[in-house]
Amino acid sequence: MIKKSFVLISLLTLFSCTNDSQNKVIFIEDLDTLKETSSGQVIGFKHKNNSLAWFGIPYAEPPIDDLRWRAPKPKIRETEILKATSFADVCFQNRSFVDYSEEDGNYIGSEDCLYLNVHSPRNLTEESNLPVMLWIHGGGNTTGAGSAYDFSKLASEHEVIVVSLNYRLGPFGWFYHPSLNETSNLKEDKSGNFGLLDQILALKWLKNNIKEFGGNPKNITIFGESAGGHNVFSLISSQLAKGLFHRAISQSGSTRTTSIENASNYVDDEKIPGWPTSSKEIVNNLLVKNNQAKDIYEAKILQDSMNNLNLKNFLQNLSPSEIFDTYEEEMVAGMFNVPRIIADGYVLPKEGMEFKKGKFNKVPTMLGTNRDEMKLFYALDEEYVISFSTFLIYIRDEEKYEIENEYASNNWKINGVDQPARKLIKSGNSEVYAYRFDWDEEPKYLWMDFCKIFGAAHGFEIPFVTGNFDYFGFEKYIMNDKNKPAAIELSDSMMSYWAEFAYKGNPGKGRQKNLISWLPWQNGPEKAKFIVLDSSNDKGIFMSKSELFYNDELQRLAEDNRIKDLKTRCEYIENLKESGNQSNFFLKECKKL
Repeated sequence: MIKKSFVLISLLTLFSCTNDSQNKVIFIEDLDTLKETSSGQVIGFKHKNNSLAWFGIPYAEPPIDDLRWRAPKPKIRETEILKATSFADVCFQNRSFVDYSEEDGNYIGSEDCLYLNVHSPRNLTEESNLPVMLWIHGGGNTTGAGSAYDFSKLASEHEVIVVSLNYRLGPFGWFYHPSLNETSNLKEDKSGNFGLLDQILALKWLKNNIKEFGGNPKNITIFGESAGGHNVFSLISSQLAKGLFHRAISQSGSTRTTSIENASNYVDDEKIPGWPTSSKEIVNNLLVKNNQAKDIYEAKILQDSMNNLNLKNFLQNLSPSEIFDTYEEEMVAGMFNVPRIIADGYVLPKEGMEFKKGKFNKVPTMLGTNRDEMKLFYALDEEYVISFSTFLIYIRDEEKYEIENEYASNNWKINGVDQPARKLIKSGNSEVYAYRFDWDEEPKYLWMDFCKIFGAAHGFEIPFVTGNFDYFGFEKYIMNDKNKPAAIELSDSMMSYWAEFAYKGNPGKGRQKNLISWLPWQNGPEKAKFIVLDSSNDKGIFMSKSELFYNDELQRLAEDNRIKDLKTRCEYIENLKESGNQSNFFLKECKKL
């Protein structure tokens, strides 16, 4: 786990976690925005950028008490008009170190958090039938909120309906335990994928209600970044989401899953050891913390002997903070390692996200990563940077920084773009569009070169997609008078591509038909693969024919004379172990270390 340095410029938190103070802003309702929904009547307001907005609309019953660790239930219709003029609470999560909340303690938010927000252009009529885009926020599926993102400009300038949502996070969103499974007859309750089920219910809500807001329920695009992109791949893989969306965009996503054994077994299980944060290990710790057992050994005996209903009641009666206190792993920007995206065999296929023919939701799909994904995480790690007080000073070893970013970011691209693109096309989906975001024109301040520190880092494409560069005052560290015009130009192009994809399932030449033609990924050498998104001050926008393979990266590692010692080389190989190429000399040598 990467160490958390006290770095002021943590754009990971900036992009994935909400500024809780904005939840306290209440806008004045507008009677012309009164809408009829299955949740009840809601009234919104005139928002900026010539848009309309409705914040904090409930799409599910609060997942509390007996509904904790259960599939979400549709919201029962309210009899009173809901003033949808302020954000609802974020889902319960760790407080991150970039947080303006006035709340005390280590945590923010509430378990009562299943709400969504709607952005639309103002020129709606009864005949409006606009594409709908559902944003799924990032944050490692342990932090974040839909309220962190302002889509008013994307909605108004490109005439789309943009919806953001909250979904359960961390152990409330993903928790697979036998005692919970055995006390319900519903397969959804037995899946452990509660955060994903929240997203599926939100899609059902859109299908039934979005027409009221001027949206087309037969043209819904899901899009998300980081964990949100991971969830997009999950929805593509889930048969429970079939027919609920019609296009998909994964930004810096992943296709990795956790087995039910890893998610639930004890760490000393002889057949398949569980994670240190598996559900059974967490229950052990909870039993000890609540004085039900003297130590872990006694807790294990007690847990194995407990009646399922009694254990379920014990878990559901605990406070959120009692549960989160049990996860003692080191955190990065509020995120921690908890089993999630569980291959349970019902919500998600047992074999994971293999996109086998006829077993996934075949829709036009856009997927991409940023060239320097890992630099954001390295900038938070004291092993890589030297920081003084709250201001980042400089990189310890620039060559190491660049080499490690190169291999780790390439590995991210293989897992999140190249490999899934090849699988999707092989399984019959010819409508796959890939990108790489290359913008790296951050300014210098004093002796700090943010172009080298961050480059095209994780999450940096988000403001280009939203068109909103006002991010909590941090924009001054990545934007200045010199680079802003070209950045806005690139943002306009990206919004145009994203909106055109929502309209047609093909980004083409953008909404105005004036951009470089974005071609679909084609398997095979010397064929179009992905589009590079960069500003006109640099290399601009162009198509690339290159692609990455695990085995090629392993071979490159073996021959890379920049890496002097075997231990460092083995660390890189660990990140590429999915290739399974055991014939590689260095893999054999690494086993000896």
